[in-house]
Amino acid sequence: METLVPRSRRARPAKAPLSREAVVAAGLEILAAEGLAAVTMRRVAEALDTGPASLYVYVTNSQELHRALLDAVIGQVPVLEPDPARWREQLVELVLEWLRTLDRYPGIARVALADIPTGANGLRAVETLLGLLRAGGVPDLAAAWGADALSLHVTGNAAERSIQAERGWSDAEGRAYHEDLQRTLEGLPAETHPNIAALLPFLVAGDGEQRFRFGIDVLLNGMLHTPAPGPATGLEP
Repeated sequence: METLVPRSRRARPAKAPLSREAVVAAGLEILAAEGLAAVTMRRVAEALDTGPASLYVYVTNSQELHRALLDAVIGQVPVLEPDPARWREQLVELVLEWLRTLDRYPGIARVALADIPTGANGLRAVETLLGLLRAGGVPDLAAAWGADALSLHVTGNAAERSIQAERGWSDAEGRAYHEDLQRTLEGLPAETHPNIAALLPFLVAGDGEQRFRFGIDVLLNGMLHTPAPGPATGLEP
């Protein structure tokens, strides 16, 4: 029988030194594989082969960790140099890539809904978005408020898609859900729900990306053609 010889700690590979970057990188791996709920201080510490207390040097709590992860995720969205000749096309490309990037990290969109991103990458994304809107001739107040509306459009859709993904439905289960929804709408009496009955073919038409793009067009057209409501004052909660 082979005798097991305890391995000296000195013989083990040296751990990489802890840093904020290492903490965020470990959190991103967990986030991509297991979703936001799995990204706790304890879980990240385990991934780094250390104790949770050692992480507090770099992030004060899990909320700050989640904000740092959001900023790192946003940093994966490419920067665009605004071109007035194709600003609208550029903006659609940017927003679609933003949505797809959030999709790769389940649950992170909820952080963006709860907190205004103020990290370096989040501010860079806002700067890019505002630059594209201004390159397209969107008035300043409409650009400022419209950028917020576009951000909510992206993060709201990403959060919804994340919740749907968490259900773990198969394609067949997803189809069954939508078929059941359609049957419910079709079964409503036209006398009590005349508008649903009239618009039913449109209510159940289109895939997620078509509807998402439509939302972008609605927002952009509104920014270009909606009169400003008046002088804006300070930021309200």
